[in-house]
Amino acid sequence: MWQQEMVVRLRQAYEAAADPDRAEAMSAYLKGVAPFLGIGAGDRRRMMRQVWRELPTPTAQEAVAGAADLRALEFREYHYVGAETLGRWHRKLDPALLNTEIRAALLHVPWWDSVDLLGSAVINPMTAEHPETLDVMWEWNSAADQWLIRASIQHQRGRKAPDLDLLFALCEPHTADRRFFVAKAIGWALRDATRIDVGAVEDFVAAHPELPPVAAREARRGIARETAVDV
Repeated sequence: MWQQEMVVRLRQAYEAAADPDRAEAMSAYLKGVAPFLGIGAGDRRRMMRQVWRELPTPTAQEAVAGAADLRALEFREYHYVGAETLGRWHRKLDPALLNTEIRAALLHVPWWDSVDLLGSAVINPMTAEHPETLDVMWEWNSAADQWLIRASIQHQRGRKAPDLDLLFALCEPHTADRRFFVAKAIGWALRDATRIDVGAVEDFVAAHPELPPVAAREARRGIARETAVDV
């Protein structure tokens, strides 16, 4: 089956390229959340794409199964490829998978690296292409888990025309949340939003003095950038 062959070939390539010294540093950078093989992003993606080229195009079921098989492996690089596998073939996926398989991936050994990669590779494009999945974003936003909240707030990042009213509404319930990764998500989202409507972000920040310093600081960086006067 596609997923089995993909995992076998990928493991052969990655294990041959492992760098234990680099792996130790990579794991330390992410606070030891997971062990690494020590393969940088460029090499990881190059070998991943080579394996994909050698195999036929997977069905949606095979892509999902392959991502799950990779997620079950120990090393972080495989978790990244699992996310990128879902992203590569996201147009094949049933949007209902967002709240099942993709949620499971999001909550598997979660840290900012894996959560944000799933966001950019899978969650952002799927929610853009399937507006009905907004209900899932609201469900995640209402959860207690910080990673689901972070993913919901960031699900429009990188879009040319994000819905700022939606963004502010997703941030609103969490403006007093002191958890770093929630506050940082709010800050980054607001900073990005200053490129669209700096005044609206200024108003939001002014209306929410309870924003954690990390969130307010990121927002003000965007405001300063957009209101700087050339002399």
